[in-house]
Formats: sequence, C-alpha cells, structure tokens
Amino acid sequence: SAMPTPSPAPSAAPEATPAPSLAPAPLVFTWPVKGTVEAGFAVEVLAYNVTMGDWRTHSGLDISAALGTQVLSAAAGTVKAVYEDDLLGTVVEIDHGDELVSQYANLAAVPTVSVGDQVDTGTVIGSVGATAAAESGQAAHLHFAMYRSGSPVDPAEYLPEQ
Repeated sequence: SAMPTPSPAPSAAPEATPAPSLAPAPLVFTWPVKGTVEAGFAVEVLAYNVTMGDWRTHSGLDISAALGTQVLSAAAGTVKAVYEDDLLGTVVEIDHGDELVSQYANLAAVPTVSVGDQVDTGTVIGSVGATAAAESGQAAHLHFAMYRSGSPVDPAEYLPEQ
C-alpha cells in the first residue's frame, strides 16, 4: 500500500529572514581597459619578448590601449601597493580579498589611487603609460596580471567576455 504523504511540519521561524551572511559579496569583474589582448597568459610556455630579445614566461595579459586610456580596477578591493618597477614601470596592485590580487603595470607615472584606497569594480586607478622598460618595444598597452596566494592565475578565467 502507498505510504501516506507526510504533511510539512509548521516552521517556527519565518523562512523570509535568513541569518545575515558573513560571506563577502561575490566579486564582479570588468576589463581594466577595452582592447585587443596582444600577449596572453603564459607561465608554462615561454613567450618571445620583443624588447628583451629573449623567451620568458608571461604572467599576465598585455591589452593594447592608447596612451592615456583610463585604467579601471578589475574588481572591488583595496589598493595594496603603488610602486615603480625597473621592468614593469609604474605598478598598482589591488587586494580583492581571498588572497586574490590584481596587478596593473606600464601605467603613466602618477596613478590616481594611493595605498589603502578602497576601489569598486570600474574605479579609475590610473592611465596607460609607457613606463615599462621590459615592454618598450611594443605598442602602448596595459600589462594586467592576477595572483591567487602569490601564484599567477589566468585573468581570462575571471574577466567577462569582451
């Protein structure tokens, strides 16, 4: 014989008010500049570096963009570092939490953000420059990289289709 269908037990707490979640809102990503990816992510494959005349790993994306193009934060976070690098030029790094950091290099000499600034997805952090010695043989572009727990990850896995 068929089992009787149990009727749902009345719930003491209303379902409509879940306990507040402590998890951060999921990050929303945007491209830091709109442009063609000139050099993709290659950490297991060596890519030829035109300027240095050698083969090296490439831990980010080179996205072509005219000099002076505004560079946007790829996601919400806190500006972790702003510095000059001999090879990468002017660099801004943004900490997105969960050990995820985005890095923007070859920026114009003076970024528009400072260490400790809170940024949202799409906040202007600087502009495309020509400060990277390692990439001076290339057309104007943004060098954009992402790191999780200190290891490079492919930004294309996070960024939306453009």
